Formats: sequence, structure tokens, C-alpha cells
Amino acid sequence: MSSLLPLKPTPRSASDRGLEPRLIEFEDESAEQILSAVASTTARRILNRIYEEPTTASDIAAEIDSSVQNISYHLDRLQDAELVEVIETWYSEQGREMDVYAPTNSALVLFAGAERTAPSLTTALRRVFGAVGIVGVVSVIVHARWSVSTPVPVSRGGEPPQPDPTLWETLVTFGTGPGGFILGVSIVLILSLFVTWYWRTYRPTQSHTPA
Repeated sequence: MSSLLPLKPTPRSASDRGLEPRLIEFEDESAEQILSAVASTTARRILNRIYEEPTTASDIAAEIDSSVQNISYHLDRLQDAELVEVIETWYSEQGREMDVYAPTNSALVLFAGAERTAPSLTTALRRVFGAVGIVGVVSVIVHARWSVSTPVPVSRGGEPPQPDPTLWETLVTFGTGPGGFILGVSIVLILSLFVTWYWRTYRPTQSHTPA
């Protein structure tokens, strides 16, 4: 009886699995293990093949003309270094299970000079507050010009003069005027850019950083 399980389904790509790039500084504890795992030419060929398309140890062995035992040895080391992982199982025509290996990240980058390369959350926050401060000054200037150009009701001879507005009234007037509009829209835009940077740039670089 033939197996009901698929023999070789199309594996999910790195984008389908939502993988992020992995940045490793040379001084990180994991860098030594990674360098050791890819020191062999065979290991690098295996890793490069897996980045091209997830596959099995037997398929890799046939492609690079090596034994399955040798390929499995290097795959174990690559797994220990968290460079590859088993994502699914294929079945041969005889029903034998075969692990499908895929990379654990969309790209692997080893670098030196963390202070120049790694994104800084402190620097990013400093720029956010600086941008908010500049926008705040601009919005106050706009509000002041708008207030000057807005006609003020003149009290008649028998009416008492209008009292000075309270702090709350001043804030409400600012918030409902063009200055408040500019400030609100600008803050939303700045925070949106910061959140996008945090999730797409800063967070991936920290996900593999040792505690």
C-alpha cells in the first residue's frame, strides 16, 4: 500500500516563516561556536545549500558528493550553533522519515565594531525627543501667529473687560487651533517612525544577544 503522506511538499521559505536577520558581533559568546561550526568547507557548502532551499541530509549528500554520515555530522554542529533547524519531515517512497533542514534566520552577519554598527536605543530616543521639541516650538509659533490674526471681540463701553483666559482655556484653544493640529500630527508621525525602526531594525539585533 502506498503512503498517504506527501513525499516532498514544497517547504516554506524564509519570508513565509517570518525570519529575521541575525547579527553577531565577534565578541559575542555564540560567535566562537558559529565560527567553529562553519570552519569546514563542507559545512559552509551545506549551509549555503540550505539557505538556497530547505532540504534533507541525503539530498545534500548527493549534490555535494559526500556521505550522509558526514553531512549529518555537520548538520548536528550547525544545529548546535543555532544556524539550522528541522522544520518538517518528508517521507521516502519506502516510507522512511527524512528531516528537512532550513536556516534559523533570513541572513547571518558576523561583524566587528559594535559601537559603530549596532543600533542604539538611547540615540534613537534622544532623536525622538529632539524632533518633538522642534515640532513643539514650531507649533507654538504657528499658534501665536494665528492668535494675532484672529480678531478679538471688543467690549462695549458699559461692559466689564473680559478676564484673562485660564490655563485650561489656553490649552484648549491651542489644542483646537492650527498649532495643536501640527503638534498632534507630527507626534503621531514621529512615534510611528520610531516604532517601525524598533521592530524592524533594533529588535532583530537584540533577539540573539546574550543576557
